[in-house]
Amino acid sequence: MKLLLIEDDAEIVDVISTIFQISCPNSRVISASSGRKGIESVESVNPDIILLDLGLPDMNGFDVLKQIRNFSDVPIIILTVRGDESDVVRGLTLGANDYITKPFRQMELLARVRRLLTKKQLNGEDLSVTCGKMHFGSSIRELWIGDTLINLTVSEGRSNLKTHILRLRNKIEENASNPKLLINSPNRGYILKTTD
Repeated sequence: MKLLLIEDDAEIVDVISTIFQISCPNSRVISASSGRKGIESVESVNPDIILLDLGLPDMNGFDVLKQIRNFSDVPIIILTVRGDESDVVRGLTLGANDYITKPFRQMELLARVRRLLTKKQLNGEDLSVTCGKMHFGSSIRELWIGDTLINLTVSEGRSNLKTHILRLRNKIEENASNPKLLINSPNRGYILKTTD
């Protein structure tokens, strides 16, 4: 598991890194001390989950969240001292999967991370797209032509069909991670089902 921690407090970075080294020895914690570095790390590292602080030195954490959601559906947990209900609602509305206030409880943090990763695995639908010799992989930046992998830029990857499908699902489905209307049909593509 690759966990990206977007956090400028070195002490918290050390604590969280230690927690995951002890509890999940196969995990890898990557940290970014600013919003810009965090966004770049999402693009370059392709993490399995993100812990995001709202109080970053260069930009508002909500803006970081919005920018990440423009190109990635990676699970994001906001981890912040800001516990006002309006902040929690805003974070969840902008696309965060969970919200934890500091100081946090270590076992609860681990449980929430594991829950999101398990949910992602259980509900994870293969949104890969194949067209002739071309195959878009599980990442929007991964294009295979035959056996050759071509790494796309984020801008190039955004034009990928599955990104548009995901955005459309977020607008029309009650639960975009468990679609009932716009579904993937193996070897056929996407099908829009009519409601009964």
